[in-house]
Amino acid sequence: MGLRVAGSDESDSRPTGLTISPRRRALRIGGLITRTLWRRLMLRIRIRLSSAARRRRLAERGQIRSAEEVTRVLGELKGAVMKLGQIISFTADALPPAARGALSSLQRAAPPMSFELARGVVEAELGGDLARFFRRFEPAPIAAASIGQVHRAVLHDGREVAVKVQYPGVDQAIESDLALLDKLGFFAGFASPNLDRRALLDEVTALLRGELDYRQEAEHQAAFGAFWAGHPFIRIPAVVGELTRQRVLCQEFVRGLGYREFLAVSQPAERQLAARVLLDFTFDSLYRRRLFYGDPHPGNYLFAADGGITFLDFGCVRRFEPPFLDALRGLLRSVVEDDRSAFDGALRALGMLDADASASAAVWAFFVYHFEPLLTDAPFTYDAEYAARARDVLHLSELRRLGLARELLVFNRISFGLNALMVDLEATANFRRIYRRYLYPSSDSPPALADLGVPLPPRFLTSVEQ
Repeated sequence: MGLRVAGSDESDSRPTGLTISPRRRALRIGGLITRTLWRRLMLRIRIRLSSAARRRRLAERGQIRSAEEVTRVLGELKGAVMKLGQIISFTADALPPAARGALSSLQRAAPPMSFELARGVVEAELGGDLARFFRRFEPAPIAAASIGQVHRAVLHDGREVAVKVQYPGVDQAIESDLALLDKLGFFAGFASPNLDRRALLDEVTALLRGELDYRQEAEHQAAFGAFWAGHPFIRIPAVVGELTRQRVLCQEFVRGLGYREFLAVSQPAERQLAARVLLDFTFDSLYRRRLFYGDPHPGNYLFAADGGITFLDFGCVRRFEPPFLDALRGLLRSVVEDDRSAFDGALRALGMLDADASASAAVWAFFVYHFEPLLTDAPFTYDAEYAARARDVLHLSELRRLGLARELLVFNRISFGLNALMVDLEATANFRRIYRRYLYPSSDSPPALADLGVPLPPRFLTSVEQ
């Protein structure tokens, strides 16, 4: 029997929308910059002639229009510029809610490529017609992101799978974008004018070049899957290795609610459980397995009715060595213990301070904010007020001069992303008690789920590195 393509009407399929030409990408990016700067200039002129109340309305309206256009153009260009937009959407607290909402849509979806193009990539990578490998292949993608999109399919043995297909030419588009770093830096300033643009763009470069090979992503996913196998709430889809190539990744299909859907229907107790699952997954993976899941945006989670969370997209994974983790642990302990001398020593161990230098009060304040939930031995709630104060710490010019270690840039990006999730979930706990597991591993403190009395298999209770 031949391949079944449900609802297929290839004559109606849309083209990819991916502009590969460096010149054309530069023109679109340059045009977006020009229009946004012109809008800002006109806004400043109008504001000078307006009352205070009208000034606020005009400023907000201008930010919303700019955010909407940035979202549309970056979503169509995909590649490096879309990834950059996803990252800065985590740090857009200074923008009005409607503008933040527009940027956050980059975390969920992008305009998809046509089925003909997706089919061509899959057949070229696997070396044969789709019907040879799949009984059924859905032409409409279930998700589309910065470098690829996902299709639902069924194998000949009946297994349901999700097939991630890389956009043809996205590697060329990314290299075109990376040649325009100075222009791309504008978008970082759009959300956070004082953010370290160069460091952010360096991180985007590393992320995207690493994500272009889906075989590497499959290896990361398998490593996480082996570590978390048997956990009652943390789930990693199994990779179908025989159908995975550089530009195609085939994995188990998993059902569940998306992040926004979960927030809309969940009860407070379910959100508290979800918060602890996210914490255990992130920090046990880091401190016990030295694997850092580097892309905590809402599109990468599926929520099951029993409280379990399936984690998706392992293209952005870091492996950290023990010396860095020891220095990071020392940094956390120094802040929690209010020890400025140990704090300076930890920064030196991370290569951020010279032998005789001391950190400024502003740098200390930055890390105190990050670790504030750990500072008191009492319940702490992640709320909107805590999130709003991120604007202050993101704007510290001293952080640029400090020169954050590359690994710490990754850690801080995840910290802001995870904090945003905790605020959405209104997570409340004695986080100092929970983080003893990572600050003082010899104490063998239990994971966050144990804080709710959740029974776990013995191997997930130990804090010993594996």
